Amino acid sequence: MGEHVCTFTYASQGGTNEQWHMSVGISEDNKLFSCSVWRPQGKSYLFFTQFKAEVTNAKIEFANGFSQAAVEGRNEVPLKESEYIVGENTVTQKDGSFRSELSKLLIIARIGHDEL
Repeated sequence: MGEHVCTFTYASQGGTNEQWHMSVGISEDNKLFSCSVWRPQGKSYLFFTQFKAEVTNAKIEFANGFSQAAVEGRNEVPLKESEYIVGENTVTQKDGSFRSELSKLLIIARIGHDEL
């Protein structure tokens, strides 16, 4: 989305050619940038050893990870906050706490601007 970029990198084991989606967007007032990565079938069977989502030209204000995304009447199952680390521009797994399950990641970041 122009100068605002969201990247998602990971390392995993297993899997059966899973399909994943990514969407990005900017709010109407151009103040917020959103980035979502998810498995539309709701639950991933990948064993994630690492993941990292990174936004450029924006500061993360909110992030949430899920071990199961909502689909077919099933509710989202959030990761425990102790399983991942939210930085200014990144969200990563927390080694030793992350249980290797990820099916959705949502990031909302504030777009910076220069003051006059």
